[in-house]
Amino acid sequence: MPGAGSGNLAFGKETSFMGSLTDEDDDGNSDYWQFGRNESITELSLDNQLQRLRDAGLVENVESVKQAFEGAVSVEATISSDTFNDVEDIVFNDAGTSFTSGQAASSRIYAGVDYVGGTAERELIGCIPTEFTPINYTVDGMLTFSISFLYADENKSASITPSNVNSVSNATSAPHHALTLDIDGVTVTQLQSAQLSISSIARFIRGAAGPTPIDAVIAAPESTVETSAVFGSDSPSRLELAYGSVGATSPEDLVGGVSATLDVTVNGTQVSTYNLTVTPASGSWDNVINTENTEQSLTWNVDGGVSVA
Repeated sequence: MPGAGSGNLAFGKETSFMGSLTDEDDDGNSDYWQFGRNESITELSLDNQLQRLRDAGLVENVESVKQAFEGAVSVEATISSDTFNDVEDIVFNDAGTSFTSGQAASSRIYAGVDYVGGTAERELIGCIPTEFTPINYTVDGMLTFSISFLYADENKSASITPSNVNSVSNATSAPHHALTLDIDGVTVTQLQSAQLSISSIARFIRGAAGPTPIDAVIAAPESTVETSAVFGSDSPSRLELAYGSVGATSPEDLVGGVSATLDVTVNGTQVSTYNLTVTPASGSWDNVINTENTEQSLTWNVDGGVSVA
């Protein structure tokens, strides 16, 4: 059975859906990137979407016919200033900075394993993002991200394709304190957990040409921020926002949106800043009568889109 160090994982950016890979350094070769350190594949599956067919007079089906092909792959890794902006390029279809209407960003993912007796690699073609958690923060942990993709096709190989992969170097991975979260211009102190998640990013378009999708477009992205912090001097102001507005002392008829930024800076190098407008959707106080710290947890809708700088 393969052991530590036997797995390989890299991605390339497609120039168009299921098209060739980019050559950003103009050396005549396709470019490949590492997702980040502590990377893992949390799902890698395929579905032939078989349709069962029956004959009259028989109890059980007699045939299964392939209707369409679709694969799924999900990746988690630690944010790195070396490669995270390239990860954003295969999610945000407007030059890695935001979403815009039209064709979705797409990529190829190469998952390989060296096993006793050989090597097997799966080239996943036409990978489109469906869910992206660009920031997953837990106090005293590394700052991580996760992406879920659908993919349109794949090839099997007995050797590893990517070479000269743009990899992560030392002192570029993001610890938890690489994140700064500001809500309505106030830095959230004593932050215990935070997550920005985006769903419903892209979808396939199918036709009569075969079981493989023929294109991929932006679907209807929805973004959410979740925060939890030890109750402190800045907490009452966020309760007011949950009521409806600054200074509110009880729930109001309307709930207003405020600005929020999630900034990731590693060793003085700014990686990404997510600029958002957020509206509080729900909240709770936890451990109010307890020996543990009292925490204020809030869930925020993101309105007006995500902008990445």
